[in-house]
Amino acid sequence: MRLRRSLVIIWAVILAGLVSACEKITEDALPTPDQQNIDAASTLFAQPTAEVQSEVTPTPVSDLELELNRVTARMEQAVQEGDVAGYMAHIWQDDPIFLNDHTLWVEDWQAFPLSVFNIDIFTIRALSEDSASARLAIYWRQKEQLGDGSAGGATASVIFYRQDGQWLFGGENWKTLDVEGIRLYYFADEILDNTAQASVVESYLPSIYTVLTREFAFVPQNIAHIKMYENPITLHNWTRLSRYDIRRWNEPGESIKLALEINDLPPLEEDIAREYTRFLLYEMSGGSHGGFPWWMEEGVTEYGATLFQTLSQRNRILRRIAARSLAPVESEERLFDWEALLTRPSLLDADMEIAVDQAYTLVHFITETYGVEKRNAWIEAVAGGAAVEDACEEQFGIGLDELDTLWREWLITQI
Repeated sequence: MRLRRSLVIIWAVILAGLVSACEKITEDALPTPDQQNIDAASTLFAQPTAEVQSEVTPTPVSDLELELNRVTARMEQAVQEGDVAGYMAHIWQDDPIFLNDHTLWVEDWQAFPLSVFNIDIFTIRALSEDSASARLAIYWRQKEQLGDGSAGGATASVIFYRQDGQWLFGGENWKTLDVEGIRLYYFADEILDNTAQASVVESYLPSIYTVLTREFAFVPQNIAHIKMYENPITLHNWTRLSRYDIRRWNEPGESIKLALEINDLPPLEEDIAREYTRFLLYEMSGGSHGGFPWWMEEGVTEYGATLFQTLSQRNRILRRIAARSLAPVESEERLFDWEALLTRPSLLDADMEIAVDQAYTLVHFITETYGVEKRNAWIEAVAGGAAVEDACEEQFGIGLDELDTLWREWLITQI
C-alpha cells in the first residue's frame, strides 16, 4: 500500500511540473499583440463595404419621341410601298418653298422606285409645344438600277411641326437671313453650325443682286431662295435620289441649292452669281427654261459669273477657246458645233467645261460687238419664246451662222 501511495505522489509531482513547463512555453511563444500592426493588416486586407443595390429603372421614352418615331415609321413604309398620298399625309404643307422642293423629291422616287428605304431618327429635342428638331438619316437603294448612284444615304438636321394634333415632317431645319431679293438658308445648331460660312455668303449677296439686275436690266418679282448644304452628298439626297452626279442644283420654280467647298469653305462668289443669273433667266421666261438652247443658257449664266472674276481669269478663258478655233476640223480639240449643244450634252467634266466656256465667249463677243442693250433684247426675246435665229436677225441684223463666222474671226484676235 505504501509503495502504491508513493508512486501516486511521484506521478502527481511529475504532472505538475509538465503543466508548469507548458504554461511557460506558451507565454514565451505568444507575445502581446502590437495594435499598430493589427490596424495595418486590417487596412490592407479589408473587404469593401457591400453597397445597397438599388433597383435600376429604365429612362422612359418621352411622348414626343414615340410620336416622331411613329411618324417616320409611317413615312418609311409609304416610300417602300410607293404610296405618294400616304407619304404626303405626313408632310407639313405651310411652307411653299419646302413643299415644292419636297414634292419634286417624292416624284423622283416615284419615277425611280426604291427597293430599300429606311429612316433613323435621333437627337430629338422639343423646341416648343408645336415644334421639334431632330437628326434624321435616310438609307435607300433603287429597285431597277445598279452601279454608281443606285444606293446611298445622308443625315440632316430636320424639323417637325404639330398641326391639328398630328406631327408633320417640315424638312431641313434651316436658319435664314434676308438681303434684297435673296433669302439664304443654312444650318446652325449644336451639331452642325454653318453660321460663319453664311456670314461670308451674306457679304456677297447685295453686290450679286445689284450688279446682275443692272447688267441684264431685269428685276425679278420673286425672291431667290438659296439653300446652302454642308456637302454635295446631303444636297443630292435631299434633291433627287436618281441624280447622284449633282453638286449644285437650280431648276425653274425650285430653290437654288449649293454646297460648301472642300474644307467647309463657303461657296465662291462667282458660283452664287452664276446661279443667280440662271434664276434671272427663269424669271424672264415666266418660271421656265423658256426658249433657251442649252448653250445659250450656259453662256449667259457663265457671263454673269465672270463679272465676279478677275480680268486675268476672263482672258485665260478667251485664250483657251481662241486656241481651239485654230484647230483642224478633224481635230478633237476643235470647237463644238452649236447644233451639238442645243440640249445638255453627255460629256466628260473637262469637255463640259470647254463647252460652257465656248458659249460664254460668244455672249462676250455679242456684248463687246453689239452692246449691252442689244444683247439684253436678244436674251429677252428668246426668253419670251422667240427662236434664236429670229432673235439674232432682229437684234444683230444677221443669222446665227453669220454671227458664228464673225465670232470665230474675233476669237483669233484674242490670242
